[in-house]
Amino acid sequence: MLSVYRELIEYLADHVSPEDILEFHVSDAEQERADELTEHNKEGHLTSDEARELAQMLEFDELLSHLKVQALHRQRQPQQP
Repeated sequence: MLSVYRELIEYLADHVSPEDILEFHVSDAEQERADELTEHNKEGHLTSDEARELAQMLEFDELLSHLKVQALHRQRQPQQP
């Protein structure tokens, strides 16, 4: 993972509540598009633009996953008085 992504994850984890981060999900339309692109990829029918779009979606998914892991860790830490 790029260090700039790590910085973004750390920043968001420190400035957005863990609950808000964990509640975030992409819209139904975006999920449907990702499913469609994944299916086209399995069939070998992706255009180069679709391949780039799917790659960006996968990068976003990885980033969001890391952010949610950080949020879970923060949520489980004992609160400081």
